[in-house]
Amino acid sequence: MKKRFSVLSAALLCAALLLPACAFAADFSSSGLTVSGTAQQLGAPAGYGGATVTRALRGENPVPDGVNPITGEPFSGAYQPILVSIDAHPGALPHWGVSDADLIYEMPIQADGSTRELALFMGSSPDSAGPVRSSRIPMCSLREMWGGVFCFYGYQEGTTSVLDWVKAYSANKKLAYPYVNGITTSSGWFPRSSDSNHVAPHNVRLDLNAVRGSYAESPAPHSFLFTDTGLERGEAVNGIVISYKSTAPAYVAAYQYDAQTGLYERYRNGVPYVDGNNGEACAYANVIVLRTDVSWFNGNSSRPVIRLNGEGVCEIFQNGRYIRGTWVRDCTENSKLSSRMVFLDENGDELPMRAGKTFIQIVDNEQPVVVLSDSLIAGAVEPQQQRLTIGSASAPAATAKPKATRTPKPTSTPEPTVEPTAEPTQTPSPVPEQPEESEQPAEGGSPATPGEAS
Repeated sequence: MKKRFSVLSAALLCAALLLPACAFAADFSSSGLTVSGTAQQLGAPAGYGGATVTRALRGENPVPDGVNPITGEPFSGAYQPILVSIDAHPGALPHWGVSDADLIYEMPIQADGSTRELALFMGSSPDSAGPVRSSRIPMCSLREMWGGVFCFYGYQEGTTSVLDWVKAYSANKKLAYPYVNGITTSSGWFPRSSDSNHVAPHNVRLDLNAVRGSYAESPAPHSFLFTDTGLERGEAVNGIVISYKSTAPAYVAAYQYDAQTGLYERYRNGVPYVDGNNGEACAYANVIVLRTDVSWFNGNSSRPVIRLNGEGVCEIFQNGRYIRGTWVRDCTENSKLSSRMVFLDENGDELPMRAGKTFIQIVDNEQPVVVLSDSLIAGAVEPQQQRLTIGSASAPAATAKPKATRTPKPTSTPEPTVEPTAEPTQTPSPVPEQPEESEQPAEGGSPATPGEAS
């Protein structure tokens, strides 16, 4: 169920008051959540998996007639997924069309914690979606998995170029339809918005009706399993907070469970995640935190390398309940990319999704994930201060307190020496936040206007 929100400043105060002062007390009022519960960080698993698949997987799930294979909701029509690179910068909010997306991913694209979203539209399409921004190689890997059309506005050039990756590893071997770069291809599908809330580069809309009218793909559906009720086991969790970046501009995603609807209401930087097309707040039947290896090519903080093959840990939230499971995708980094990603429960069985929309938060393995629960969760630890760099090594473990040593006998006091003249000290200049890297259009296209294609 979708509902319209108006956020009052008092909500932040309520959030602070509702967090009890106990073992894991911490102030997460900036997340915007108002539910009760102790803030606690999910503990580390025994292992994080790797690029090798260690378990046998069943084949594709059947696709029932009249059912959307991504949401489990009633559906009629052809399977025609459209994936869109969505600008997640705070200046791009509110997003357009996201309340209609069947599935959305959020992933890190800069080592400072900046993220981007990848929205998948299949069951229904709004008139427009966006703001659209440039693509990254992990998005291309997911496009190969889902099939369909992938729309973006610019792409990352240079080393780890999207162009080179598509030529080498995509099914069509060229950066052309179904890869649609709005800077050089079908530019009429990507008008700039004139509303007062969005300015360049955060104002590129996508005409989804035009994309749907020109659809020429025939991808094979990957269907989830579905349940009407969702989890009835696991830990009770009222809220979830993932702080990719807490400094300005912040990238904080949070979810508040509504027991009346059975959905997780999403927040960004303390306010409801609202669709700018219709004013509706977005809520999700399934929230999955996908942990994986996130690194930066040759140490370049704007070139993410995100492992989306093999297997890894995932935190699963359904029906106000939490379990830790496993994600598996039986492919290599650059081959067999049409293989589906399977989510397994704590017993190793494929997880039935609760019918409805899903949001997948992709994080590095040791990203702090904080939950609000009325009871203490086994293995949880006190919430840590947010790291400044995603993908950095985890904080060193606390060491044992050293034993006391004997106090040495005092030695004779040396003769005083002439005190040197103090030299003036200089306060280092603050390091500016790393801006997003600019990208270039496809080969043969005109360079993008500075600041518009990143």
